[in-house]
Amino acid sequence: MSKNYFKIRNYCRADFDNYLQFHIEVNRLDRSGRSVSKQRLAEDMGHPNFHPENDLFVAERGSRIIGYAGAFLEAALKRAILECMIHPHHRKKGIATELIGRALRHAEAASIKVAQVCISEFNLPGKTLALRLGFKFIRLFYELNLNLNDIRLPDPEPSEYVIRRLEPDEADKLTYIQNRTFADSWGFNPNTPDEIAYRINLSSSSPGNIMMVYLKNQPIGYCWTRIFAEKGLAAGGARGEIHMLGVDPSYRGKGIGRDVLLAGLADLKSKGVSNVELTADGEEPVALGLYESVGFERCSRNEWYEKKLA
Repeated sequence: MSKNYFKIRNYCRADFDNYLQFHIEVNRLDRSGRSVSKQRLAEDMGHPNFHPENDLFVAERGSRIIGYAGAFLEAALKRAILECMIHPHHRKKGIATELIGRALRHAEAASIKVAQVCISEFNLPGKTLALRLGFKFIRLFYELNLNLNDIRLPDPEPSEYVIRRLEPDEADKLTYIQNRTFADSWGFNPNTPDEIAYRINLSSSSPGNIMMVYLKNQPIGYCWTRIFAEKGLAAGGARGEIHMLGVDPSYRGKGIGRDVLLAGLADLKSKGVSNVELTADGEEPVALGLYESVGFERCSRNEWYEKKLA
C-alpha cells in the first residue's frame, strides 16, 4: 500500500466533528449496537489526565479521519492504555500498525514502561496484529448482562451499617474507599478526588447514582452505577451499568457487597432501566460468583494484551 494513501498526525480541536462522524460511521457499519453522542465523546476526551492534542493520533485520507489510536498515560503505574479503531472501508492497509507504532513511541517518550490494550474475543484481526507487534496475552475479563425484568430483587434486611446515596460534596469519600478497595487489584490506577469529581458528574453518572455503605460515618463499600441513554433501546432508551463495586478489605465476607449491589440494581430499576451490564475480572471468582448469584450471565469475553517498552 502506498505511503501516500493516508497521513498520520496529532489530533487537533478542529477535528472534533470529523472525529465524531468517524465514530458514528464505524458503529453503523460494524453493527455494534452502540451509539455515540457529541456530548459523550466530548466527555471521554475531557478526562483530566487525557490530552487529545498530545495523546491522540489520527489517520487521515483527504479531509476524512479513517482511523485513530489513543494512549491514556498512567504516570503512577508507568503504563499506557491503548485504543485503536480503523474505518471498515480502510482496514487491512497497514493503518493500525502505523497508528499503534506512533502511540507506542509517544508512550516511550513519556517514560512509560508498559503498554496494554483490551481486545474483544471476536476481534481476530486485532488479536493477530497485537501478537505481531509483540504484545502478549495477560488477562481475561468477562462481560455480563442482567435483565431486571427477569428477577425479583429482595427487600433489604436490617443491619448495623447504612446504605445511602453519595452527596455532591463527597468525592473525597468515594476516592478513599475506591482506592482502598482496589489497592491490590490487577490493573488498578489510584484515583484522585479531581478525577472522581469529574467522572461522577458526567452525563451517564451523578452522585445520586452511587450507593455508599457507611458504618459509624466511615465509608466501607459502594456500588457506582451509570445510565446510558441510547437510541433504539426500549424502556426509555437507556441501559444501565455497574461501573464499580467494592468493599473495604476489612469488612469482606459479611454480605455487604451483595447488599449494596442489590441497592444499586433497585435504584436502576426504579429509574426505568431493565438491561444492566458490567465487566468482571476472570481471575476474581468471588466477584464473579456474587454477580452470577443475583442473575448476571456471561455474554462475551475481552482479552488484555501487554507489551514491555524500552
